[in-house]
Amino acid sequence: MRAAWASGLLVLGAAAVWITALPAPFDFDDLADVVENPAAQAATFLERLGHSVRPLLKASYALQDWLHGPSSHRFHAGNVLLHLGAGLAALALLRRLCRQAGQGEAVAFAAVALWIVHPALTASVTQVAGRSAVLSGLLLLGALALAVGPPTRARLLGAGLLAVLAPLARETALVLPLLLLWWQLTLGRDAGAAWRRALPVWAGTLLAAGAILALPRHRELIEYSLQARGPLDALRGNAVAIPAMLRFLALPWELSIDPAQPRPWAWGSWQVLAALAGLLASGLAALLLRRRAPLAAFALGWTLLCLLPSNSFLWRDEPVGLRPLYLAALGPALLLALALTRHAAGRALLVLLVLALGVQTLGRNLLHVHPLDLWQEAAAKAPGKARPNIRYGLLLLE
Repeated sequence: MRAAWASGLLVLGAAAVWITALPAPFDFDDLADVVENPAAQAATFLERLGHSVRPLLKASYALQDWLHGPSSHRFHAGNVLLHLGAGLAALALLRRLCRQAGQGEAVAFAAVALWIVHPALTASVTQVAGRSAVLSGLLLLGALALAVGPPTRARLLGAGLLAVLAPLARETALVLPLLLLWWQLTLGRDAGAAWRRALPVWAGTLLAAGAILALPRHRELIEYSLQARGPLDALRGNAVAIPAMLRFLALPWELSIDPAQPRPWAWGSWQVLAALAGLLASGLAALLLRRRAPLAAFALGWTLLCLLPSNSFLWRDEPVGLRPLYLAALGPALLLALALTRHAAGRALLVLLVLALGVQTLGRNLLHVHPLDLWQEAAAKAPGKARPNIRYGLLLLE
């Protein structure tokens, strides 16, 4: 009963923070990806289904378009509800992991509290076009929560179904089987049931991968990425981008709707070498901590694996992005919760941190309500980047 009350308070607190996103108008990306996209409109969704990407995401947009038309505050409300659902799924997963690690469930509540109100998530929650990260995150977290629980038939079938759906909202959810494998290596104790848990998740993920590859637009994007940069060159650029992205979790006041991108450093530069060394050290630390501190090891591995699909061997024109942080941010939140829940002073600091993050998120949501201020900030934080200046200029012209 106490856990149910705590869960309810957590969701209500998060809702009080994110409800400030509802008055925001459609942004530039929202107009292009949702309002003016035939694949996201109820009348033309089925006609365009074979020529678009992320069909489950587009179906969610088309459903809302059918229900109420292009109402910005209702689309924002859809994002917020999905995010609150993801918070509950994350809580269910982390509570089970804490029990398996012999930790108190307070760690799970603290981690989700830090994560669910973090301002870095505004790029996914407050922007309607960021729904892919939220929807796929909800489905992935739900699948993993089912898979790591008692291996009943209903749970495993549910995990397999969600494993099919999650990548159809955002293809980065194809990492789900690796996350389950990492759980098995850190916190899983019933080796005999490992294959029973893994089979539906792997089968569902492979089915989703086949569906994704069957869509021509997905194949075109993969070909474009490989032509833009080969896998090793992509790794070089992505290695530098990961620390720049994770920096936003520690310094949320540096956030921008359109962050600056790193320079294309050469392989021998200290920037690339330091970034690769940091990533390798983090992976090695996760492996060494598997037995002594399995929950901390899981958190480290979680962050690296969640960033693997977006920031490894495939190139994106802008490797520093905020939406890949949606799931990855849960790992640092869990590490911080493990450190701060040990003592009374740490718990007091934890409360202050959650409040401070909530205030930061409120501030960012207010920026989204006033697009001129939002893009003025973006242009100031990335003065050498064309797009923020162009969009700020267009808003000034209006």
